Amino acid sequence: MSIFTRKIPAAFLCALTFGAPISAQTTPPPPETTEEKRTLAELPAKDLRRISHYSAQTLEALHEFGSNPEAEGRLAALRSKVQRLTDAGQRSGLTINATAEYFSTYCDENTAAPLPDVFLDAEGRFDAVSLLGSVEIFYNNEAPQAFDSTTTDEADMAAISSVARPRTPQVPGQNLELAVADVPVIVPEPPVIAADAPAGVRAILERVQLRGEDWVITVEQGDSLGIYAEALYGNTLLFQQIFEANLAVLITPNSITVGQELVLPKE
Repeated sequence: MSIFTRKIPAAFLCALTFGAPISAQTTPPPPETTEEKRTLAELPAKDLRRISHYSAQTLEALHEFGSNPEAEGRLAALRSKVQRLTDAGQRSGLTINATAEYFSTYCDENTAAPLPDVFLDAEGRFDAVSLLGSVEIFYNNEAPQAFDSTTTDEADMAAISSVARPRTPQVPGQNLELAVADVPVIVPEPPVIAADAPAGVRAILERVQLRGEDWVITVEQGDSLGIYAEALYGNTLLFQQIFEANLAVLITPNSITVGQELVLPKE
């Protein structure tokens, strides 16, 4: 039984798949199974980084949709994120099933909170194949968006990589008059440790060091981006912003290694 048939009314299933309520109450068929052009193990770092980026966005959209499915724009936003994830997989030579397999594993490894019930089957398992397949049916029938994979590939990777590299400041023109003003000197400081901070949080924050104006930490055994996010921001799910700040060295949020030095964004 489909995750959408079990948890969401038939009219809503039709809205997800076809864009408008219809009388039929059938479960959308899964994507066709074809021989994969490339396995996940064969993907280069560039493709893994792109798929991980869109997996993170889709995971966030799942939680946002589950918190309030009736909110305006939530359904359209979810469909858009899933479609971009599918498109990223296809550009990397993966079938929809292979992309769904990667996304399912990504969800297991990169969220501390359980997925909303609407996306779980009768046994409480996440059915990523049905999710991607339902959205694929919608776009095949309505095609409200079209992505040119040739022209968007470089733009996508530039956007993903930009969060990990500082932008080059523009040089003012010769005819631009610059006013000299006193600018207060801001001395970088390590994160503040509250007096009542739990021992685990305190242990992480005491390891944070300054590198210029950046907070950095050296990975030790047992660390994870979720642990860092909980200590710094009080929310494990904010691991994504740490991952995005380290895209130059990380392929996935779960690929950190002992001895690696990571940048920790300030709030």
